[in-house]
Parts: sequence; structure tokens; C-alpha cells
Amino acid sequence: MQSNAHKHNTMKTIVSLLALLGFTSPIYGSTASVAGPDNAILIVSFLFLMGVSQVGVVFCAICRLVYAQWAKPFFRLAELSTMAFAPFAIVGFLLIFTYEKELFYWLHSSADAHLSGITASWLTSEGLLYRNLYALIGFYGLSWAYVWKGIKQDRTGTTESTEVAHRKVERQLYLMSPWIITTFVLCNTFIAWDFAMMIVPASHGHQWVSTVFPIHFWFGSVFAGTAALIAFPALLGRSANSPFSERNVRQLSTLVTGFTLLWLYFYWAQFFVVWFGNLPHEFEPLWRQMYGHYAGYYWTMISGCFFIPLTALIFAYFNRSTGWMCLVALSICIGAWVNKYLMVIPIFSEDARIMDHLGQLGASLLLLIAFVAAVYGLTKRYSVYSNWELSLGPNPDR
Repeated sequence: MQSNAHKHNTMKTIVSLLALLGFTSPIYGSTASVAGPDNAILIVSFLFLMGVSQVGVVFCAICRLVYAQWAKPFFRLAELSTMAFAPFAIVGFLLIFTYEKELFYWLHSSADAHLSGITASWLTSEGLLYRNLYALIGFYGLSWAYVWKGIKQDRTGTTESTEVAHRKVERQLYLMSPWIITTFVLCNTFIAWDFAMMIVPASHGHQWVSTVFPIHFWFGSVFAGTAALIAFPALLGRSANSPFSERNVRQLSTLVTGFTLLWLYFYWAQFFVVWFGNLPHEFEPLWRQMYGHYAGYYWTMISGCFFIPLTALIFAYFNRSTGWMCLVALSICIGAWVNKYLMVIPIFSEDARIMDHLGQLGASLLLLIAFVAAVYGLTKRYSVYSNWELSLGPNPDR
């Protein structure tokens, strides 16, 4: 009991220090002279956290579609993490929308300079607001219906045979899973267009358009969100009744290894069509991220998302170790955050420095703390595990 109390006090101390840093950083940062639009770093952090948190329910949908039995211990907490960020996502988008003159400057650009080849009616304030807001509401609404189906099985009884009832819900979740993935892709495609692709200034009379970019945008979130799931066995794996084992960690690491290769493919796919055409308006936005002032950020992203995880995960020792997997996941999340940073910041400043934005970093930390607190609050209301799914054996009909 004393050990648990000591751990609880230690955790409270750490959270208090993080909160103090979050509150004091804005005070310090407000005195610094910074370049670029207001709240750009906070917007980057918002996009990162929203994407990573949405992956919780998407991960469950993917694993249910492929019938991944090893993933069942992750399901409930992954689903709750998605729903915990829902109010932050919708309110955050509405707040960011009020700053459209800075981030969404392209809404007010002249048609001759910016709208070449693009339907002008799409580039309106109303269009921006409604397509993103409806997409967010649609995704989170469908996700809640999806999550609630599973929660009800743990909270209410049934007059049918227990296994028959569970198999019925299992089938319903299976049929809903493709729609969860579809709404996630649609929602994040809109966000990729409006928060990253459209902010690239028109060059040489052409707007920068990439059909691969939205895929790279949302798959980066899938990659980081899946890696971040290692936090669940790290936090819960030591308890006596924990369903997590070395097998779960090993299977997750195998999935992350595959996603590492897919991430590089989707990132590099942007360059294929650029090389064929070799047109300045196509390669300039990518070169801006890779060379000059932002070269260090670029190699940090590549190292965090590819070199470090691939080098580590080819060894079985790292695959089986929860501690090492946590470090790999941290590397991936840092790389994914820098990836979002490079999508936004270089557009507005040629030499921005992260340390010039301590105020926004502090606000980002507060957002992270609020998100973690929301997840913790949901775990007090709902079961941490999807017990009804854990009790089900493999379906003989599949």
C-alpha cells in the first residue's frame, strides 16, 4: 500500500511540475520577439494530437477487420482516447477558424494569383467551416456509436445466450469498421488540404497540389498513434490482472515495423511525380523543408520516423521489450510532430526557431495534460478493457 501511495504521490508531483511549466512558459514566451503567425506552433500541436488520438478507434477498426486477436487488450483504452479528444477537436477547430486571416490567408487571395485551376466556390470561409466541422462531427459521432456498442456489452445484461449476443455485436462492429476508417480518411483529407496544402503560396502561376500529400498526412497520424499504444502495456502491464503479455508487445512492434516502411513509402511517393515534371511550383514546397534553415528539422523527422525505429525493430530484443518500445514510440511521435511542423512553419518563416515560441509550447503542453486528464476521467467511468471481447475465443466461422 505504501508503494502504491508513493507511486501516486510521485505521479501527482510530475503532473504538477508539467502543469507549472505549461503555465509559466506562456508568460516567458509572451516577452520574446517571434516571427511568423500567432499560434502556429500550437496549431501544429493541435493537428498532431488530434490525428494521433483519432487513431485509437481506427486501430480498433483495422484490427477487428483483420481479426487480430492479440490486439483485444488495447481496444477499450484506445477507443476512449479517441473520444477523450473529441471536444478538444471540435472546439479547437472553431477557435482556429477565427484566425483565418493568418492561417487561411488563401481565402482572401485574388483568383488570378491563387485559384488557378481550382473551383473558387470551394475556397470560401463557409466551405472551409462546414466541410471540416461536418467531417469532425461525422467521424466522432460514428466513433461514439461504435464505441458505445462495445461498452454496453460490459455494462448491461441480455436475455440471449451470452456468447450469441457477443458474437452478434462482434459482427456489427466488424461491419461498422470500414465506415470508421472511411470517415477518418475523409476528415483528415479535408484537414490536410486546408491546414497544410492550401497554405502553400501559389508559385509561377500555379497552386501547389499533390494527390499523395493527404495520404502522407493521415498515415503519419496512423503511424504515430499506433506506436503510442505501447503506453498501455507500459502503464498497465505490471498489474496482477493485466491481459497484456510479451506477445502483445511483440505483435504491436511487428505492426509498427510495417508502418515504418509504409510511412517512408508514402512520404517518398510525393517526389515521384515531382521528378518526372521537374516544375518549380511542384518541387519548391518540398525543397523548402529539406534544405537551408530547416534541414536539421528534416533529418530529425527522417531519423525519428524511419532510421531509429527501423534500426531498433529489426532486433528481437527491442521487439519484446516494453521499455525499449516506449523509446521507439517516443522517437516516432517526435518525428511525426516535426513532420507536421515542417508542413506549416516554413510557409510563413524562412528561419523560425522552436525556442522562440515557448509560450505556444507551454500551451501545447497544457493541451496534452488536459487530454491525458480527459482519458483518465473516462477510465474512471468505463472499464479499461473490453472484457466481453477478451472472454470470446476465436470465432470458428472465420
